[in-house]
Amino acid sequence: MLELYSPSGSEAELASFLHDEMQAKGIDSRIDEAGNVIGLVGSEGPRILLCGHMDTVPGRIPVRFDGDSLYGRGAVDAKASLAAMVVGAAVAKERIRAPVQITVAGVVEEETSSRGIRALVAEKTRYDLAVFGEPSGVSNIVTGYKGSLKLHLTFRTPGGHSASPWLSASSFEEACAFWSTFERQLLNNLAQSKFDAITGCVTNITAGGPGNSVPANAALEIDVRIPPDVKSEAFLNKVREFIVRYSAERKDVTVDFRVDDQTEAFLGTTDSNALSAFRWAIRKVRGGQVALLKKTGTSDINLFAQTQSIPMFAYGPGDSRLDHTEIEHVRVSEYLATIEVYAQALTRIVERAREDELLKAATK
Repeated sequence: MLELYSPSGSEAELASFLHDEMQAKGIDSRIDEAGNVIGLVGSEGPRILLCGHMDTVPGRIPVRFDGDSLYGRGAVDAKASLAAMVVGAAVAKERIRAPVQITVAGVVEEETSSRGIRALVAEKTRYDLAVFGEPSGVSNIVTGYKGSLKLHLTFRTPGGHSASPWLSASSFEEACAFWSTFERQLLNNLAQSKFDAITGCVTNITAGGPGNSVPANAALEIDVRIPPDVKSEAFLNKVREFIVRYSAERKDVTVDFRVDDQTEAFLGTTDSNALSAFRWAIRKVRGGQVALLKKTGTSDINLFAQTQSIPMFAYGPGDSRLDHTEIEHVRVSEYLATIEVYAQALTRIVERAREDELLKAATK
């Protein structure tokens, strides 16, 4: 999978590969109109979704082994997680002796438009459990993700000659001043945990024109991350009010903005039978304690959680601090352990569901 370079929008070759791999492992599979590869194990019983993403950020990394470490773009985010789901589901299929429906989905464009998960949501299939393949570390489970707002702002000023910049407002300087004030007034959150804070940064800035001119146009892209106790629309209202106040104090600049993406935060339950099964499986395979993590990033689970109120969390091998870096790698031993965790947890979930059904039938 790592050798098949698949930045967002270029997942087709990897989808075809995974389709063939699933079929070879006895998992019925198809590729949908969005380009997602969808595998299905069984047709009755609890309906479980295992969802990972095939795409990566751009930038090739030579695929190589270094002892127990496997390097390559997507090793952590998040091809190892998706691969572990596919193999784990295939192993579980051979062990489970009760009815089950396991859907393994490799979706497209998680890093950009989330087109893949939106297509999956549009199918309106109801699930009893959803696990998303993201790097948690083999002994950890992720139960929370922050939401995000991606804002695009434009600044227009009259411009002027660069020989006399004191006569004209610069759209570039206005954009920089805007960000400084925005950060100070709207992101000034003193919460001890970064998960509970409103944070953000400039991800792109453009400005300029002819070489002898004061910039008359500039654009600023801001990525704001929002905790679960703040609704994105409420924060957007603060942004709108801030822009009105800011523009009123700056007569020589026009500020416009649009929202390129708006995603609510996710905070899952920690007392479900499914989560307990994964914690049990991790302790059995790896030993030690299992940590429940909350991440400052955002993933496809945020969007899916808006449509179904079921147990859901994220699990997969790898250190998320290596996401999007030039040294992205996963430990092979951790990857293999994750496969066994998936296989054992899925088996336990299905067996427990079957026991509950028999108990209910016996007490009627």
